[in-house]
Amino acid sequence: MPRKMTAQTPTDEEILSYNNVPVDVAAKYIGWSSCNIYRALQQERAPFGMAAQTGENKKTGLPIFTYNISPGLLVKYKHGEIQAWRLNEVIKLAADGIQELLDSRLTALSELVRGTEQCGRRAG
Repeated sequence: MPRKMTAQTPTDEEILSYNNVPVDVAAKYIGWSSCNIYRALQQERAPFGMAAQTGENKKTGLPIFTYNISPGLLVKYKHGEIQAWRLNEVIKLAADGIQELLDSRLTALSELVRGTEQCGRRAG
């Protein structure tokens, strides 16, 4: 499907006519720069699409990506039906979950050790 060029903000209908929304069109639609869209997709923070590393530039060694932006998810994002995650929020959620799991395991282990010590005292 050929890319559509637009100078003004695309409408929902125009976005929904794509199979894969071009980055520059998506940027105009949600008011971001193309650079921000590229970075958000590469860092898996954009809920409306993805970036896949398809190779490496032989001269610079930098990764080469292809991008897929879902028209339906992009429209939902613009209308506030889905949110982008900030990387530091994801890291904090993961760290909190891991800490909670470790705390519960350590508490269970501590109770097990205390129970074993008490049984040893009774037997002796």
